[in-house]
Amino acid sequence: MFQNLKNKFEAKRAVWTQETQQRIAEYADFERRTALLEMEKNEKMQSLLNTEVEKYLRTVHPTFLLKPEVSRALLNMLYSRSEGTVSINMSMTKEMRKAYSFYHNELKIFLNLLERRGFQLEGNEDKFLMLFITKLRENNYRKCMNLYGDFVPDGSSLFQAFDLYFEVVEDEYKYTSGNVDFFASYLNQKEIVDYSWTKSRLKRKLKQYENANKHEFKLKQLEKRLKNIS
Repeated sequence: MFQNLKNKFEAKRAVWTQETQQRIAEYADFERRTALLEMEKNEKMQSLLNTEVEKYLRTVHPTFLLKPEVSRALLNMLYSRSEGTVSINMSMTKEMRKAYSFYHNELKIFLNLLERRGFQLEGNEDKFLMLFITKLRENNYRKCMNLYGDFVPDGSSLFQAFDLYFEVVEDEYKYTSGNVDFFASYLNQKEIVDYSWTKSRLKRKLKQYENANKHEFKLKQLEKRLKNIS
């Protein structure tokens, strides 16, 4: 009798084991299918984002966003939008005001369009802004290269590069975020400075160099003006 009970228990345990293994297999299959669906959803969203941001940046060129503190301010605006709150900075710089105006008059409309096409901004604010700034930086670099050309010969020193920068860039644009961002990337490409140089450091060094060589720059400007007189 004891053996009979034991055999029945062993049979039940075998059934339980089989059922447990089946549940584990079903759950693993469910996890795989869920992960695949999530991956497909993310890939679709990323593809949509890549395509639409690239197209949108053919219509606008907000290079003031390339300044780190300005892009951080924009990120706060994106978070505020998702949270339904208002982001206000009482001491805004000129570029901050541009970012605020751009967000309210331009970007909000673009975000509404993206969401209508299936993109979810909430929870993806960082991802959106990182892609936006990356593509903006790439576009800006190409535009500046087309405008100024490859103006620093290989093997040039940092100060030679500074001289040439002031020579080719118009006075009113030499310290704009777009041009400083381009010049920083350009100097990295030329291996004149490394990636530890921040944009603010480069801008500060440019201003110091210009102030130290003010007289020389004035002579060069005069030479340019006289050269154009026949």
